[in-house]
Amino acid sequence: MRRAVQMSVVVVVVMTLAWAGLRAQQPAPPANPQSAAQPNPLEDWKPDMLHSIEVLPKDITPDALMKLMKEWNASLNVDCVFCHKGQVGKPWSTYDFTDGTKKRHEVARLMVKSTAGLNEAFKDLGEADEPVKVTCATCHRRSRHPEITPPAGVPKPDTAVPKPEK
Repeated sequence: MRRAVQMSVVVVVVMTLAWAGLRAQQPAPPANPQSAAQPNPLEDWKPDMLHSIEVLPKDITPDALMKLMKEWNASLNVDCVFCHKGQVGKPWSTYDFTDGTKKRHEVARLMVKSTAGLNEAFKDLGEADEPVKVTCATCHRRSRHPEITPPAGVPKPDTAVPKPEK
């Protein structure tokens, strides 16, 4: 057993070194200042017509929808294929945004209704110029799965007043 573990470690080390050697042999991409200034075509696309708009405002514009989708992507740290049919790295114009058969579509709609309901229920909290607002990021915190336990933190000091001894 010990011998097998040692051999496994050796294989992993050799493979890592081989990969690093191959990686070092690849030429660096040419420095082209113009390519950095060019917008990514994946980020510029927007639909001509909107389909399957069930929980968002019916009059939402394609620009506003794309901004919202990017916010949701950031909030959950996912790509479009998390909810939509398409291939990562392919232009958005090749995605089938009209197909709503992925279960995540229905979950997303439920989440939108839930956050809207919470925002309506608590609309009077906060200040007039800074209302309380629940978003996807409130719970998801850049994770596909919402946080259900509070983050660990520094324990609060015991502020209880000790009872006098009798």
